[in-house]
Amino acid sequence: MNYYIVTGTSSGIGEAIARKLILDRHSVFCISRSLNESLVELASSVQSILWYKESDLADTSLIPGLMDEIFQKIKPEELSSIALINNAATLDPIGPAGSYTATDLSRHILVNLAAPMLLSSEFIRLTEGLNVPKSIVNIGTGAATTPYAGWGPYCSSKAGLEMFTRTTNLEQQQKQFPVRVLSVAPGVVDTPMQEKLRNIDLTDFPMQPRFEELYLQNKLSRPAEVANKITSLIFGKTVAENGIIDLRKL
Repeated sequence: MNYYIVTGTSSGIGEAIARKLILDRHSVFCISRSLNESLVELASSVQSILWYKESDLADTSLIPGLMDEIFQKIKPEELSSIALINNAATLDPIGPAGSYTATDLSRHILVNLAAPMLLSSEFIRLTEGLNVPKSIVNIGTGAATTPYAGWGPYCSSKAGLEMFTRTTNLEQQQKQFPVRVLSVAPGVVDTPMQEKLRNIDLTDFPMQPRFEELYLQNKLSRPAEVANKITSLIFGKTVAENGIIDLRKL
């Protein structure tokens, strides 16, 4: 049996990935702040195994217990492969340095960087002795290497997550049963996050017209198409230098 843990499944790429995995009859653990009832209904309709946990990943103190709870539901004798997909992220706060509040900035770093690092650490700890295909996929972005005015927190947190991918890959090379660790940049995808960007004030995000233009020219990727590509990479043989993959270059 193939198990997948997916965060940020309330909408967008995370929802599309979970939907794909459910339809493929895998066992899926979804984590998001709010319940995605459409995924629950889908799993029921196709008789697929879905466990849904409503949890705010900004509260990182809950993550070890959450991961222990998930792994208690996994039967090692039935386990064929297991993967963690760190998709949950936030854009806020958007705006130039000098405008952040301590609360907003702290929450951003917790959700975008601390939570996936801790989820990955727990995943590695709990799967260390398992001799099955194991993978962690961090959903990245081109903004991890390209600066955007108004996106200081987002660019920085995603750059940190990409470096974490690289360092964890180095560590896993020395392990008896290593975890495959990837950071996948999906490109510009038609999600609620993109809709939010199209409505941001120019003073906070000067690149807003570019994203508006991509939308009007129908150049946004569809979440389902991106989900298909990402899921094919999880246990695939695509060579990824330092674990970094840009879907637009495949």
